[in-house]
Amino acid sequence: MTSRSPGTRIRMPRAEREAQMLAVAEQVFSTRGIQATTMDEIAELVGVTKPLIYDYFGSKEGLLAATIERARGQLLAALIDSWVAQPGAAARERVRCVVHAFFAFIDEHDQAFALLRTEGALIGEASASVERIRQQTAKAFAEGLRTLPAFEALEPRRVTAMAEILIGGCERLAVWRSTHPGTTADEATDLVVTTIWDGLASVAGA
Repeated sequence: MTSRSPGTRIRMPRAEREAQMLAVAEQVFSTRGIQATTMDEIAELVGVTKPLIYDYFGSKEGLLAATIERARGQLLAALIDSWVAQPGAAARERVRCVVHAFFAFIDEHDQAFALLRTEGALIGEASASVERIRQQTAKAFAEGLRTLPAFEALEPRRVTAMAEILIGGCERLAVWRSTHPGTTADEATDLVVTTIWDGLASVAGA
């Protein structure tokens, strides 16, 4: 990781600058840890002044929350893309593809997942903000399930609960994989589909 002097800062649109800050923050938070990371270090690596980062995010906690939100947003987009990519497939296969997309994203974005595992360190509004992203993921998956014939007649609240169970199982297995290397994305997908999805499908008659 190379740094640029704040004195030689290149002007760029706010959205582009914000994305740059978040990308650097993701790398630093995931490699150094939350407590060891300083705003001075991130500012130096981005090539801006520390007050500018505070202007964008308010605090280190705000920057961390925004970084985690970005990672979760990318994950959500990957899951949605996987769902819509195979509209004619059977229900089980569609769900399997989404679950596989979850584990593939984690394998391809190890720094982002390292940050997602730090969510328990957040408090207050930052924690609430990140939880909203998690709820959006479950909601998107529930909406997808309700498009399947077997789930159309089920109470929406029940389908949402099923989506929470499925997403939660994926997340816990992903954490377990991080400390027990050797389980591939395909193997993790099979575990989730046979352990969780097949049970949910039996409830829906799928």
